[in-house]
Amino acid sequence: MELSGFSDLRDFQTAHRQWGEQALENSLAIRDDRWSEAIAVGSLAFVENVKNHLGVKATHRIVTEAEGSYALRDPAEAYGAKSTDEIEALRTQTSIFWDETVAEAKA
Repeated sequence: MELSGFSDLRDFQTAHRQWGEQALENSLAIRDDRWSEAIAVGSLAFVENVKNHLGVKATHRIVTEAEGSYALRDPAEAYGAKSTDEIEALRTQTSIFWDETVAEAKA
């Protein structure tokens, strides 16, 4: 919760639902690489906070800026992967699930 900037779970759930509804109403429900291929997306402060919480797991990850938002991502050339399967296998190692806190995910 504290990474999202909301102090109350219900407030976060309400905002998240409204974001989804607005995106559907405005035909914004298309794949956006900023969200689907990044570890964290948002304000610079949020992305830096996530990077700091990841510690050594974020050592070679880079923060990029595009269209007024920031993203924490893996540089593609760092893997030298020859196939999508190799990259996909590495992506599963950078996941923090919604029902875990950052502290639980680091354990």
